[in-house]
Amino acid sequence: MTRMLHEDHGHEQDGHMINGADSGQQTLPEDLEALVAEYKRVMPLMPVLHGAISKLAGKDAIKACGKRLRMISSQGGRPGIQFGHELEMEVFQDYLLYMYRPRGISLVRQMFNRKRFPAESDEQRLLAGMVQARFSLFWIRELIPAGGFLALDIISGKDFFILDMALPQVEATGLLAGLRILPFGHAWMHTGVSLTLGSIADPCGMQTEDRVLTEKEERAFNEEIFFRWRSLLRETDSGE
Repeated sequence: MTRMLHEDHGHEQDGHMINGADSGQQTLPEDLEALVAEYKRVMPLMPVLHGAISKLAGKDAIKACGKRLRMISSQGGRPGIQFGHELEMEVFQDYLLYMYRPRGISLVRQMFNRKRFPAESDEQRLLAGMVQARFSLFWIRELIPAGGFLALDIISGKDFFILDMALPQVEATGLLAGLRILPFGHAWMHTGVSLTLGSIADPCGMQTEDRVLTEKEERAFNEEIFFRWRSLLRETDSGE
């Protein structure tokens, strides 16, 4: 998977090379102001839903995800999940809720299927989007001060407008980050977890794969980006 981040040295490769004049950007929704207002209204429900869904996770689910993310520790004589940094806790939960899929059904899908909330409720409408969530690596092209950013999906080669209230407040153009996005109105939002790998000022030489990952590929790619993010995080901590 990592080949898409490498410069082309003349070898024949699949995918699409990005250049500075690439014009495949998604246009902003015409109802942007109303969409941002609706996003701001319902976004506080996401952590509440995540908390409720996490209660569906049994010991086997937690152990399985801990093993895949190499977080199992036997300190104290009993194996358990060990976080090397406080940020790893929310990343683990995000992976657990969306990527743990025994028999192909995630914990998010389990909550949606239970129909705990009325069909037209904000919670159930959010869950309908959450079951369509997918993980990928994004390069942020442009910040939209109204509430979001335009980003290139390095895997699919497509651009997305992603709602977000925090990133437009900082200098995040060129940021490369792993995100799990889901549809929201005429745009997209993310689950709130960002695996930042650094910045790329010029996308020339960066290669997209121009395809959709299978379920197994998505999980493996999520893990790959997590390991790279965790390595960078620990390097930063050790250098302080």
